[in-house]
Amino acid sequence: MSPAREPHESRAVGDWIQVLPGDLAGRRALTSLTARPDNPRVAISTGPREAYRDDVLVRAPVLGRRRRSAAARHESYLAWSLLSPTLLVILFLVAYPFFSAIYLSLQDKMVGAPGRFVGLDNYVSLFRDEVFLRTAWNSVVYTAVAVALKFVLGLTMALILDQPRRFNNVFRTLLFVPWAVPVVIVALNWRWIFDDLSGFLNNFLITFHLTSDIISWLADPRLAMACVIAVVVWSGTPFYSMTFLAGLQAIPKELYEAAEIDGASTIQQFFFVTIPRLKTIFLTTVMLSTIWTATNLQFVLILTRGGPGSRTEIFPHLAYTTALGARRLGMGAAVSLVFFPLLVVLIVLLTRRMLRPADE
Repeated sequence: MSPAREPHESRAVGDWIQVLPGDLAGRRALTSLTARPDNPRVAISTGPREAYRDDVLVRAPVLGRRRRSAAARHESYLAWSLLSPTLLVILFLVAYPFFSAIYLSLQDKMVGAPGRFVGLDNYVSLFRDEVFLRTAWNSVVYTAVAVALKFVLGLTMALILDQPRRFNNVFRTLLFVPWAVPVVIVALNWRWIFDDLSGFLNNFLITFHLTSDIISWLADPRLAMACVIAVVVWSGTPFYSMTFLAGLQAIPKELYEAAEIDGASTIQQFFFVTIPRLKTIFLTTVMLSTIWTATNLQFVLILTRGGPGSRTEIFPHLAYTTALGARRLGMGAAVSLVFFPLLVVLIVLLTRRMLRPADE
């Protein structure tokens, strides 16, 4: 048995062995193995490592890159061919418009006129504008209140519809109608309901002597935002209800039976069985609804056009009126991009929370 080698010594397995001149017969067995720094081949010495009298040179095999088989190459080509349409769509319909908007926001660009690069001047002007600051606050209030109300009402309706009763399918179908109606039709109908003279709401209140004065629902600065949020909640709550209802029906009934045997009340079952099982659904629904609510233009555009006095102005409508109304494309792009980082932060936070292990 050969003695143990030091860490810097190596073993070489060669395809062939070349013996240098010199008789190896009668010499003692090989005792050490090392590599010469001046020779790419590996030298096996028959004596001490310091004295290379008779050497056996072993050529190490060339470890090249293994060639892929024809089947692997075919699978690679097939994968790229299937991914190409999606990549092209992302490139031309997402990436290119996004970076074009960034470049446009750095210009003083009017419709029909060449743009002039101004750097961050558009953003500086926005943050000095009182209308923009009010719009930022309106957007936060509008989105937060609408999402919160939709969440509470949607969960309540889901819990009611999850209980077995007659005509449940009919109720579920009627509940889904507001979500299925196009947004423009919903906004126009509610604009008629809130109309000062011919609106259903004022006529109803006056007919039943609940009020003697005509209420300007969409023109009153104290009521306009509340009316817009009410319409958004009416239209978006069915999405929450149907999503939460699907999650409730996926919870095994055995969990509730076990909790009831252990003496848990209905409220305790709700907080310790229902809520943990619906947590992922809650996060997904809130994330999607927040994005849709914050970026929706139709409700404000049709109901109030940002009025009265910019009390219902939000980022999508301000970007629309700035870019297409005032013909200032650069400033309109800047308005849109200011709100973008807030949505990205929200999406990242919710996504991390969704991907967090359940035991954390």
